[in-house]
Amino acid sequence: MKKVLLVTPTLLLILFGLILISFQSNTLPNLHGTFAVNYGKKTTAYQQLAIHYTPGGKILFYLEGSTGKPAYNTGSEYGRLSFNKKTGNYEYIPKDTTQDCQLEFVKKGNKIIIKTLHGDCGFGHGVYADGAYQQTSKANPQSFITRTGKKVYFDKTAPEKLTDY
Repeated sequence: MKKVLLVTPTLLLILFGLILISFQSNTLPNLHGTFAVNYGKKTTAYQQLAIHYTPGGKILFYLEGSTGKPAYNTGSEYGRLSFNKKTGNYEYIPKDTTQDCQLEFVKKGNKIIIKTLHGDCGFGHGVYADGAYQQTSKANPQSFITRTGKKVYFDKTAPEKLTDY
């Protein structure tokens, strides 16, 4: 005796929905790498960014910028990114509640777009994090060099432990 499977419109809709869900990617964008604004250009003003994934799944970043001539003001920030489920983007909000700062990190192709959502983040006069940072390397950076010349390893130094950058 042969069994016959009846296909109803409702069953077809359910199957179609399951197929669509299976094709949707729930993975988050991979941010790790190094990025820069004015990379390779003959200018003294710059912004650079390193984003590192730790073995424990945390996302750390080091951001540095300079206004260039004539003042050469600089600023930097070392911190953790967290995923904002509401916006679908990554954000930085410092644990130090005395610092008025909130940055948004958005992956667009081979760029990271940083936008200041609130505050000035304590950078030097005229130094901002905002910009489209072009990817210069896809490798997960292991370290960065601070403005003071100190080499810092992401996996060995938590953001709250680094004070002279």
